[in-house]
Amino acid sequence: MAAPSVYSSAYTPSAWQQEFHSLPHREALGAGSAGPGKSVGLLHDCDYRITIEHERCEKAGDHPNPLGWGQSVGWAIHLRRTMPMLRQTIVRSKQVFPILDPKARYWERDNLWEFSSGYRYQFGHCNDLDDWDQYMSSEFDWIGFDELTQFTKEQYEQIITRNRTSDPVLSRMLRIRSVSNPVMRKEGNENFAVLDPFWVRKRFVDPCKEGRRTLKRKMVRKDGRVEWWTYIYLPARLYDNPDKAFVDNYELSLLNSPVHIRLALLEGNWYITEGSFFAKLWNESIHTCQPFKIPGDWVVFRSMDWGFRTEGCVHWWAWDGEQTWFVFKELTFIDKDAEQVALMVRDTEKQLGLWNSSKGSRITGPADTQLWEKRGDKALSKAEEFQRKGIMWVPADKNSKGGGRAGNALRVSKLLAAHQHGTRAPGIVFFTGCGNIIRTLPAIQIDNDDPNQPMKGGEDHWYDSVAYGAAHASRGASYVGSPKPADGDDDDDDDVETKQDRGQYGYGSSIC
Repeated sequence: MAAPSVYSSAYTPSAWQQEFHSLPHREALGAGSAGPGKSVGLLHDCDYRITIEHERCEKAGDHPNPLGWGQSVGWAIHLRRTMPMLRQTIVRSKQVFPILDPKARYWERDNLWEFSSGYRYQFGHCNDLDDWDQYMSSEFDWIGFDELTQFTKEQYEQIITRNRTSDPVLSRMLRIRSVSNPVMRKEGNENFAVLDPFWVRKRFVDPCKEGRRTLKRKMVRKDGRVEWWTYIYLPARLYDNPDKAFVDNYELSLLNSPVHIRLALLEGNWYITEGSFFAKLWNESIHTCQPFKIPGDWVVFRSMDWGFRTEGCVHWWAWDGEQTWFVFKELTFIDKDAEQVALMVRDTEKQLGLWNSSKGSRITGPADTQLWEKRGDKALSKAEEFQRKGIMWVPADKNSKGGGRAGNALRVSKLLAAHQHGTRAPGIVFFTGCGNIIRTLPAIQIDNDDPNQPMKGGEDHWYDSVAYGAAHASRGASYVGSPKPADGDDDDDDDVETKQDRGQYGYGSSIC
């Protein structure tokens, strides 16, 4: 029996598909626009190992790791969230796999291909949240996920633990491959649940939006050896498809689509989603700007959303005296107590020229009301711990009297919209260094129970801080106060300076 070619005559990989196949990383996500051939590439990513196993049988007498026909223990699993979603992929497999190996057999009942070498290629699903459990006793040297954003994080993380084999050849080829479009709606599909639709973006895209950069996790073995788990995001665009007629026709269809579909499926934008509360208001080109020196006579305050096991954050605001609040600094922290965060705020404000060496911070601002919660009869509240470090806060406006979450969302909306169709600066502009709020604000979803307010939970920490700040700013510059140096205090500069003026800071948390 002649050994099959690496790819069948029915598949000639495009440049993008070839790049996807050649990635050496343990995990890889090929994702972005619709139409470049991601699903087809995923199906054929196993062709190489099918060929290797065939050759081990064909050349058993000369191969250093020979196999008898039918003895391969190799097993691949190709997953979609539901089996009906695999129909077209299975049809294609029936067209191309027999060309790769004429003696390959497909077992309909098990949705399983068995090749001459014994190598198996299975199609599977995870319709229910706990369906990952059906794979827990398995060994897969190759695992593929089609439309990864439709899977839950737990399903993915549980199943990839089965990426293992005892075979000496396949053990050097272990890989996990996924393809996907950006998520376009929070609930995914009405027939199944996705608890956090943005987990794929957080894992693969957020660390490097441009992609094509090796990401690493440090692993320390029991014997002390250090190894690195590697993963990567490979952006895909419609224009990566070499079929120009197909590209022209599909491009026209996507250009005629609603904006969130066009941005996701044509431009591969991971940060615009259907159902976003601020989708119609947000425009990164006018709501962000490069950092500049904040004049010393501008009104400045800060806002904070508290977090410990989840992220907490602080934003610094400045009023230009006319129409715009600039959010010019962002501090994100996690797993830090009030005293540690207070020290981070203090050091930041010293760098910004907002600190009086004898009196503490020159500014105040709204913070999450849980800062004032008492923790026993003798323990200090978080607000008191901040105060001991020279940092004052006022309770954020969160109650229904002030409009609550819906009222604060309206205030943020008005600030975003106050640009008179782009003819003037909007009411709020974020320095480009404030990456987390810029990343998450466009994706905040509408509350399913109240369309007048954003959904609570997920990555809303930075939004909550900004919402508290918007409520605070709505009371006017005279209420917020002024950061001008006190008389006789000359230990700080008159101007508030940005990171590019003062340099980077060495904290365990991120500061923009």
